[in-house]
Amino acid sequence: MDKELKKFNEVWPFVNQRGEITQRKYEDILFSIWKHHPYWKADEPIQIDAFRDPTIYRVIERAEKAGLLKKVGNYQVGISNRKYHKNHSLFNTVFRNAENKYKLWNDDCKNNPQRDIILKLRIKKYKDTIKYKKIKPVDITVSERKKAIRKSKSYHYDLEKLYKLSEEILPKYNRLIEKMNKHAVDEQLMFYKGELHFDNKGLPTGRPYSYFCSTPNPNKKQKIVPLETRAEFLEKIGLSDYYEVYDVKCEIPRISWLFHTGEWKDDSYDFYNEIIKDTELDKYLGWTLKRGQDKYTEYEDSMKSLFMRIYFGKGSYKQSYNGYLDNKLKRLGDDYMDYWIAQDEGFQLDLDIWKEICISTKKICGSSIGALIFWFAFFIQTEVKIELLKRGKVVYNIYDGFYYNQDIKNEIKELLREKAIFVYNKYMKVIKI
Repeated sequence: MDKELKKFNEVWPFVNQRGEITQRKYEDILFSIWKHHPYWKADEPIQIDAFRDPTIYRVIERAEKAGLLKKVGNYQVGISNRKYHKNHSLFNTVFRNAENKYKLWNDDCKNNPQRDIILKLRIKKYKDTIKYKKIKPVDITVSERKKAIRKSKSYHYDLEKLYKLSEEILPKYNRLIEKMNKHAVDEQLMFYKGELHFDNKGLPTGRPYSYFCSTPNPNKKQKIVPLETRAEFLEKIGLSDYYEVYDVKCEIPRISWLFHTGEWKDDSYDFYNEIIKDTELDKYLGWTLKRGQDKYTEYEDSMKSLFMRIYFGKGSYKQSYNGYLDNKLKRLGDDYMDYWIAQDEGFQLDLDIWKEICISTKKICGSSIGALIFWFAFFIQTEVKIELLKRGKVVYNIYDGFYYNQDIKNEIKELLREKAIFVYNKYMKVIKI
């Protein structure tokens, strides 16, 4: 540590009166980086979002020379592509000592948020990216446009009407997001990382989600073991009594059914189980496709998993089936053949059964409408949360799960039905072919 401190004292301090001002500015940025760039485990590097701010780049370079940031691995040319480990021991020694400049800065930011430069830039980027985006017909080649229109017919909506409708729906829901953000309990939960827009082929895409969605669920397996679980994150921001009060079951097939029928089915109707029953998968011995987690394949062969692959799949039955097998091979590796040998006398998911599941999925849930389904899911969730906010209830959600500090499950269920029918009548029905 003595060697690190010596290097820090040689690089970091600034001289003369102007240097003190620069040092304060640099430390504001450094503290902002420390606050907004966590990592989930020790060997997981961070990439610092600078949003092309030259001062942030200068701070990063100086912090690296001072030993506060350690550059990690190979990277492309340009500082914006570099990844770092944060030297917490050195940072704590120089900024979390008796003077505790980091705590003083953090406390002052509550009254003076302009000092928190990363937060300020993220808000600006959020406002810029959340604005309505659309690829106009003139921006798409003739062949691409024809291809997009042909594909839209299989999705059962009128692309031309959707373009016009988007001029209304996207700005409206962006304004609703802003309204919710002003009432957010914690600033970290206000950032939506996804977008709703048209892609370069003229088809709708995007899925908005909040920072909260990035916090790992300790009840599910994670590829990376987090240092901070969802519960710990909630406790850190003062929401230790928040918990998941309601989860929309089978959200994607439920909204797909709504799009095709105008009916919002209650939770008692389990779409995944209905597909299993319709294809009579439960009659097979030795191996049964389940709606939830399957002990053999670590959730990969749950009905939800297969539904998602089928609903958002492209190409023929055979193409989607081959994609499913390729994905399984990558997941199971050397255990792949052992798994099938062990199940040889039981049920194997062959192409004929896969086709049956595809046909049953379409019959029970309706034809796929692609990524547009995420738009409508987001609109319904937003309408529900806005209504709850009007009632004085600040509710957060992770995709289709609602988090609050009181049991309001029945209230959310009633609002979901009401708002789902509202979204159907106002935005779904008008674009259906």
